[in-house]
Amino acid sequence: MEVGDELAVPDETESLWQTVKRDFSTASGGRIIGVVVVVGWMAFQWGFGNDILLPPIVARAFEAVDDGETWPRGIAAIAAGTGAGGIFWGATQALDGVIVLSGFSLIPNITARISRFLRRKGWAKPYGELSFGTRYLIAYASGASILCLIDVFATGQPGLRSRWRMLGSAVGLAVLGVGITVSVVGLIVAVGARVPATENAAAVVLRFARNPLTWLVFYGTLVGLSTLSSRIFARSE
Repeated sequence: MEVGDELAVPDETESLWQTVKRDFSTASGGRIIGVVVVVGWMAFQWGFGNDILLPPIVARAFEAVDDGETWPRGIAAIAAGTGAGGIFWGATQALDGVIVLSGFSLIPNITARISRFLRRKGWAKPYGELSFGTRYLIAYASGASILCLIDVFATGQPGLRSRWRMLGSAVGLAVLGVGITVSVVGLIVAVGARVPATENAAAVVLRFARNPLTWLVFYGTLVGLSTLSSRIFARSE
């Protein structure tokens, strides 16, 4: 889907509608289909589509191994749940990054317009200039594709060709975040299930953990707090 590395820069006086027309007036059918695919995938990923699938995948892997009694099986269940979640998350995040990086090359004028606006406002920094903590929080709360998109808008250059290393790093951070979360929840459930006093509590934790709504609220809260803190710090500078 990659068209090129150079962005066409819209004229300052050009309206948004004119910018859109420049991208689509001469677009081929394949290019338009590509844009539709990109938009559809972004709606799935950014609309918590993958978050809905992750909890039951992890829970099934965990429950398939855990017997609720022996410690070796409990440790193996934690590893199974973490592994299943990591594989699923890594695959979807990598595909997400490839589609976003390649897909925005299909709309160079729109991408250039957004990039110019964000750079003028100082709202986007290249991936290499972001701190590890910022990268991790974005990857964990919003996904690797958001980091890819930030780099595209910050540099003004779409495309995948020169970003394989960056994409791998972003996906790794996203998987790390999910892996830590799954491991912690799995440890709580495994230990709780083996202690008579907390057995019922462990069952409640597992029930909530396998419910996608729990994670939608959790991730939504993280994104909201991150956005709010960014605005507060921006105003204080």
